[in-house]
Amino acid sequence: MKLTVILLVISILVGLFFVSIFFIPWFSILYSLIYTPLPEETNFLVLGLDKDIQGTRRTDVILFVNVDISENIIKISNIPRDLIVNGKKINSYYQTEGFEKLKEIIENFTGKNITKYAVVDYEVIKYIGNELGPIEIYINEPMKYEDYSQNLFINFEPGLHKLNGDQLLAYLRFRKDYQGDIGRIERMKYVIEKLVQAALRKDLYTLANVYKGVFDIIDTNIKTSELIFLASKFRKSVKIESVRFPLNYDNAGNIYPGNLEEFRKGFIEEQKPEKTSFKFYVINNTQNQTRTYDVNLYYMWKAAGFIPEGIFDLSSMDFDHDVVYILNSNLEEKEINNIVKIVHPKRNFEIKYAKNNLEKYLMLIDTLSSERSYFDFPIDFIVILTG
Repeated sequence: MKLTVILLVISILVGLFFVSIFFIPWFSILYSLIYTPLPEETNFLVLGLDKDIQGTRRTDVILFVNVDISENIIKISNIPRDLIVNGKKINSYYQTEGFEKLKEIIENFTGKNITKYAVVDYEVIKYIGNELGPIEIYINEPMKYEDYSQNLFINFEPGLHKLNGDQLLAYLRFRKDYQGDIGRIERMKYVIEKLVQAALRKDLYTLANVYKGVFDIIDTNIKTSELIFLASKFRKSVKIESVRFPLNYDNAGNIYPGNLEEFRKGFIEEQKPEKTSFKFYVINNTQNQTRTYDVNLYYMWKAAGFIPEGIFDLSSMDFDHDVVYILNSNLEEKEINNIVKIVHPKRNFEIKYAKNNLEKYLMLIDTLSSERSYFDFPIDFIVILTG
């Protein structure tokens, strides 16, 4: 449950863009095949756009997500759409001054550099609601609102409701209670929980299709291989924190940024030294498959400053030459070749990316598994020795 919440909570509007990657049938293949690492700290900006009304589109949802991979912590802050910045509401900046200006404002608020983004509109939440729904939502007070310009009609009585995509979107968009935008943020959190519960009740095939559907209709610079990397890092444990955005109010009820210095402290982590180690395995496909030889291999690598995760013997599959399969897409062939040459200067390795040699690579994984040798993914590369 916690794992699913991690990815879904990044944004109700991104929805299964993240969560379903854990359930799709081919995830284990992608997970073991290729990934793109992200820095230990990565910051995301998630924007949800409202409907196009006479050429105007405003950011109905603004989420800042700080991901600390080394500490397995995700911190989320929801920026109120009605926040006044330099004399106008923050939700107008995307339309009037563009994405980069809005990103600059959020970076000034947080003191963090944003490198990843996702921009979605109402069609996404309707799609998710229809595919996972109906979603059970308990409404504790009447919710009534009409806006013909936006084709928005809300009419909910107190009680338990089963909402489809359009109805769920209307519930999320309602702001005409005493809490205004703050109340809508709380409803968003409630819907996140309900969508998680609904996702867990669906079969793998349905979730795979929902994932593909969401991915096709959002604008993002987040790569699937980066999602695979995040998924691998948060599979076992994670801590989710909500960082409340500080607000000041004037006599008219307008809201302004509060104590930003204290707000920024919520995202500051102790500086950590950069890691330079690699995670890799060595496969002994030689004629000398003895414990003594494997131990010697281990200490040869260790003496060179590189410690393998394991040394596996491979007896029921033959390679005709020494090869290295690279799984970390950020690594270059020349860099890996230089490393293996330090340990094995007389061998001539063929350096390959696993994604470009899928058939042979998957056969290797399957053969090792049949011999009860398992990799602890993600890993950077696999070294195969022959002869």
